[in-house]
This record gives sequence, structure tokens and C-alpha cells, in this order.
Amino acid sequence: MNFNLLVTTFRYREGEAFDEVLQLLDVLGDKDPSIEISSVSGVILVDTCLDPFQVVENCREMVRNEPWKFRYVLRIIPLEKNCKAELTEIHSVVNQLCRKMEVHETFMIMIEKRHSKLHSKDIISTVASKLDMKVNLDDPNWIILVQIVNRVAGISILRPNQIFSSVKEKISLQ
Repeated sequence: MNFNLLVTTFRYREGEAFDEVLQLLDVLGDKDPSIEISSVSGVILVDTCLDPFQVVENCREMVRNEPWKFRYVLRIIPLEKNCKAELTEIHSVVNQLCRKMEVHETFMIMIEKRHSKLHSKDIISTVASKLDMKVNLDDPNWIILVQIVNRVAGISILRPNQIFSSVKEKISLQ
């Protein structure tokens, strides 16, 4: 399955989160998204016709106006491309996507693996090998995000504020 959103929820609450995501996307304009509860507890994969980065922004706005709509969805992570969870494939996709980063900007690599035998340090060294930019782990301009679920990798190059966390958004309201 291709997916452009990775949604996390509480373990054993995938069914409720599935329904919540379906309702959220319906409100945002996608009447027929493809949603799959993965074999990894707490992870839901979504393929929506909407721009995944816009979904994050819209959810942020929704939390400000109607925080009770987010009971089970913890994070919504926008993904630009999928590939096999293999080092050469991941490296190739990152090379395609990193064109939007400027040489003077900083980056960090964030890896989240679920049910994969790949080692994070191998992924990081492969991805970083061709980048001529500075690394900044505290306050980067860009995050090179690799989300691996079983044998599939979802990859994005995004700004630090482009990952939606319902908990953080609700706390910021107080």
C-alpha cells in the first residue's frame, strides 16, 4: 500500500483512531481515503488525495477550535514518498527529495523503525553520505524523516513544525 500519512495512536485503540481519522479526513474533503491498520500496534497508514502537509495544518487549526475531536489520534506524520525499506532505495528517494533544501541550511535525520532489521546508524550514514550541509540536532531547518513499517519506508523532508502532535497542540492551548 502507498501511504502519505502515518498516524500513531494508543496500543489497542487502532479501531477508534481509524474511525477518528476517517471523520477528520471527511471534514477536510477526502470522502474516500485508503486507511489500513498496520501489523504494528498503534500505527495506521493512510493514503489521502489531500496534501499531507495541509492535513497537518488543518488538524492543528481543528485542535484550536475543537480539541475534543482528537481523542485517539496522537500524531499525524506527512510522507512524501514510499519505497522498499532497503538502503539503496531510501538513499535514492532522499536524494530526489533533498533538492528543496539549500546548502546553507541545517538538517537532522530522524529514523523510526517498526518491525525492521535495518540498523538506524546504517540508514543515517547512507542518507548523510552525499549531503554537504551542516547537521544540527537541536534546532535544524529541515528534518529528513524515514518511517519504516515492516518492509516499506515512508520518507519526507520537512520542517520541524510539520509533524502534528495532538498532545502538544492541546498543551499549547493552556
